[in-house]
Amino acid sequence: MMTFRIKHRFILLAIVACVAWTRMAWAGADDLRLGTAGHAFEHLGSYSEQADTAVASGANILYCTGLGGMGYSGLPAEAELQAASKSSKAYLGKAKAKGVRLAIGYVCATSIVKLDSFEKNWSPKFRSQFQSPPKDWLQQDRNGKPLASWYGGDYQPACMNNPDWRVYEKCMVRLQLEAGHDGIFFDNPTVHPEGCYCKFCMAKFGEFSRNGKSAGVEVGSSTEDLRRLALSHPREFMMFRCTTARDFLAEMRKYARSIKRDALITCNNSLNSPDVFYSQCRNYGYNIHEMSKKEDYVVVEDMASQPRMLANGALVEYAPTYKLLHAISHGKPVVAVTIADGDYCTAPNLMRLAMAEAAANGASYLSWPTRPENQRQRMSAGIRQEADFLRRNEKLLNGVKPRRDVMLFLPFRQWLDTNSCAVSGVAGLLCRSNIQFGVFCEDDFKEVVKASSTSSKNPVIVAESASVWNETERALVEKFQKAGGRIIFADKSDWWGELQKVLVQPSVVLAAPAFVRVLVQDQSTRSIVHLYNLNTQKVSSFEDKVQPVADVKLSVRVPFKKVNRVRALTADGAGTDVALPFKVRTEGAASFVEVVVPKLEIATILCVEK
Repeated sequence: MMTFRIKHRFILLAIVACVAWTRMAWAGADDLRLGTAGHAFEHLGSYSEQADTAVASGANILYCTGLGGMGYSGLPAEAELQAASKSSKAYLGKAKAKGVRLAIGYVCATSIVKLDSFEKNWSPKFRSQFQSPPKDWLQQDRNGKPLASWYGGDYQPACMNNPDWRVYEKCMVRLQLEAGHDGIFFDNPTVHPEGCYCKFCMAKFGEFSRNGKSAGVEVGSSTEDLRRLALSHPREFMMFRCTTARDFLAEMRKYARSIKRDALITCNNSLNSPDVFYSQCRNYGYNIHEMSKKEDYVVVEDMASQPRMLANGALVEYAPTYKLLHAISHGKPVVAVTIADGDYCTAPNLMRLAMAEAAANGASYLSWPTRPENQRQRMSAGIRQEADFLRRNEKLLNGVKPRRDVMLFLPFRQWLDTNSCAVSGVAGLLCRSNIQFGVFCEDDFKEVVKASSTSSKNPVIVAESASVWNETERALVEKFQKAGGRIIFADKSDWWGELQKVLVQPSVVLAAPAFVRVLVQDQSTRSIVHLYNLNTQKVSSFEDKVQPVADVKLSVRVPFKKVNRVRALTADGAGTDVALPFKVRTEGAASFVEVVVPKLEIATILCVEK
């Protein structure tokens, strides 16, 4: 039998996995399953309607312009609009015949382009839906004057709380769904860095304050009173600003589903780089914790963190950010595009690496298959092999319980106090050390700590410092420690050494170069080990360089005594599924499988079967 410690570690893993990985019982979940889903934008700049290239690359979920581009400028004349809708239906019909399962239509959540001519093509019937002209839909400064767009040029930011703007956005939702789309991707659901002080935002801020979000604050009733309240209570106003996109998405989702029962709603959750995890909440109201409450899944667009090795030997990876995203996304699927140096064209092996990294970390990759015509066939074929591999092996990616030797606490509420997320740095160190860990935020604090207290002699929780607990959490932590639980604070000079001492019998020990990553997951009859090689360098937008690794040695702790076989599956080369020789050793009541992977190019999945 397993010892108390080992046995209950697996009980804890199951509980934690249920918290973060098994909340997908809703419409669209099957299409969004890891491996099954292949996400791709089919437009970029002068490239449009690139469904053929996306499908050739293995994508089956397209993010389409459709009529969304017309929405920026107030829509064209009726005849042109109808022709565009007909064209969109035909285009999407052909795409779905070739294998596209979902088409997600683009709608901008805030931008008005060329305000002076925005309503020039509106019919009296269309215009009658609105109580005010478009010039009154804009976000406003503290004096009630229109705020200039942070994009400059002809852009002006509409307010997501303005009821007439919401009516207009619903028109765009209807047009996109009726043109053949299965859901909506809202771009730029942002609040101006100064905040919006229009009368609608102020009324909602007053309601927000009266509902207990600003305890002890006297709330006036006039717009001017509420503007003064917002200015005198910046913290509360920041909190309120981060509910604007959430509430907008909730209303749009409800409306979309009145038209199409299973319509999916998501948005650009931004996160252009990991270091804006907190600051984007403070500056633009991009609060993923709030928005994900009302989205069907979470999309982020990173501009720099394409996994790779730089010319100077430094490593770039997105795995730590995936961990943080899962902690705040309420169990919703996470989809990410990661590119290098703002270059939307990614060479095939680098994209394959990004797809493997995402899958290993419980997420899906979103690509930009917008390539010059002379590069399309070669690049698409290279990417397709990874997409097909993940699709064939989707049963290994879903219904898994990720190993958690360490639980890292993310007090997401800290965004109110700082632009810098200290936990991101800790997560990066844990990833680089191939320690198996999970991240949980304050939403799951009680559940995770209680499970840890009752399920293991020495569970390990890492927190950035002792100062992050609130009173309720502090009381739970004290009980946790009295039950033998270990808390390690990352602001202590010796915290890393202390953690190493506590991690007895880790889930995996890897003998490989520092650029190899390993993640361990479990299903009922097997342990699944993801390996991927970050030593892939960008040469150009179209070329990359892979440095394979020989003889990667692993010792993997498994939750069963007898091992039938170890399989190595990979899309590298021609793609293989081969049995590897292995040894089983015991250490106390724990069993470990020792295996050597002869060659790791980009990524390999090991199946250790009971």
